[in-house]
Amino acid sequence: MEILYKVLEAINWVAIVLASLGIVWQLLFTFFGWIKPKKFKKAKTKRRFAIIFPAHNESAVIEDSIKDLLENQNYPKDLYDIFVCADNCDDNTFELASKAGATVIERFEKDPKKKKAAYPIRALMQYVLENYPDKYDAFIKFDADNRACPDFLDAMNNALEEGVEIARAFEASTNATQNTWTSVSATYYIRDSRIASNFRERVHMNSMLSGAGMMVSTKVIKDIGGWDAMSGSDDAEFAINRMLQNYKCHYVPDAVVYEDQPSSLKDTWNRLSRMGHSLHGVFWKKGWKLLFKTFQWKKGGFTYFDMFYTIFFIPIALMATLWFPAYYIFYFIINALNAWGPNANFLASCTNLFNESMTSSWSSNQILSNLLPMIAVVLGSLCFFYTIQTLMAVSLSKKELGIKNLKGYWKGILLSSPFMLVYDLSIVWGVLTNPGWKSIKRNVPTTKEDKISN
Repeated sequence: MEILYKVLEAINWVAIVLASLGIVWQLLFTFFGWIKPKKFKKAKTKRRFAIIFPAHNESAVIEDSIKDLLENQNYPKDLYDIFVCADNCDDNTFELASKAGATVIERFEKDPKKKKAAYPIRALMQYVLENYPDKYDAFIKFDADNRACPDFLDAMNNALEEGVEIARAFEASTNATQNTWTSVSATYYIRDSRIASNFRERVHMNSMLSGAGMMVSTKVIKDIGGWDAMSGSDDAEFAINRMLQNYKCHYVPDAVVYEDQPSSLKDTWNRLSRMGHSLHGVFWKKGWKLLFKTFQWKKGGFTYFDMFYTIFFIPIALMATLWFPAYYIFYFIINALNAWGPNANFLASCTNLFNESMTSSWSSNQILSNLLPMIAVVLGSLCFFYTIQTLMAVSLSKKELGIKNLKGYWKGILLSSPFMLVYDLSIVWGVLTNPGWKSIKRNVPTTKEDKISN
């Protein structure tokens, strides 16, 4: 019995340390959140872009997204083309994308394991390289519901001229102020862009890639033999693959992409649980390789540790949701029995291993006063940092968001911390189950103002 208590206590202390490191990370991001975004110099040469859209039953949004890119970019129209893969569609995505001006290919796959966005991405890149082997300098990947700021391609072109080969965009939303769910989801991605990604770029660390508006040079795709990240979290896996090969993943703040956010708890849960399931697989397959590269300090080992800890959030979410409640419920019950039970002296000898000052005379108030402050400190710290970061991120991103004040964003700011509980629980559900792909309602922008969330 004594050995069991010692083992459980040791495991719990390890869990506390691992979870606490996450708080340190948030403190670091918060302290340096004010750093101005990097400005890439104006390019002297205009490069060619192949813009790709993997699309599965996206008839609600694909036509408008293509037209928006073709009509509203401040970039020479003859220097970029749009390619769409109508992937396993049973609607008119193919016809609408063709009508809008894209080159469209179809893909049909019976194997459910290959019904992921990674496969049409790979198919599109192969198609472009086979049919236009030397025409384009870089690929840019958009989701079917995405809009881009008018200077998006120009910003990515500026980064290319400075040697950037892989980059993520600033993620904003087309419907940030629609309701509470879109607001909290939108502010999550704004915080990730303006606080975390901006800090990493300014201190020359790697950024975690996001599929919306992600750019990768044609040279990189040719060098690696085509798209090689085939999990459900293809963007994160691609970033890890490239980091392990010593490529640099950048953040281009002036390249703003607006994406549709889920507008209900159900859609939010489905998207996050699917992401959690796939990221969990990526972590256990490749995450540890990042940790091993951490020890290469002369080659920027800290950036590998940062990225390792970024995806280590999935196991931490599991631990926080499953281990901590189970451990402290067990802890509380044993102490309560020790205080009130008929065998208080026997139980005291066991529970003494948790706390040498523990005796059978403990009252329920003493038990609660020992446990609740510990919980309050951890949760309070996380709530404080997430809220401050979100407020800071939105306040510093008014230009990118197309807003003059924070009206419509306060719900997302104030609920950013409680939202992390939904984030945590949905990810754990995704890890413990295999949720698969579920259709998410598209919120189609109807006006110019809708498109920039204002």
